[in-house]
Amino acid sequence: MRSQSSSYVRRLLLISFCFLGGFTLLCISGWVMVVRSSPQDTTLVTVFRWVPVILGALTVLFGFYLLNLPVPEDPEDFFLGDDADGTVERMDGK
Repeated sequence: MRSQSSSYVRRLLLISFCFLGGFTLLCISGWVMVVRSSPQDTTLVTVFRWVPVILGALTVLFGFYLLNLPVPEDPEDFFLGDDADGTVERMDGK
């Protein structure tokens, strides 16, 4: 039970990192590298300017992919602790 919940926490953190990091990379690299480019840049410099933009877009897309992965069939497995059944039984008076 404990290893399942920790995998969901890691997945949530990875999704958060993908969205925040990807959008940040897109905004910063889009403004600094692509918008402020020069017409005198060589083709190689232009390609290198677009690499962070593409990496940011791929990171955001990977975040959406992770977000669309299936959730467990029994939600109680995620939200309830190890001794949740015993607690519920004691509350019912059994």
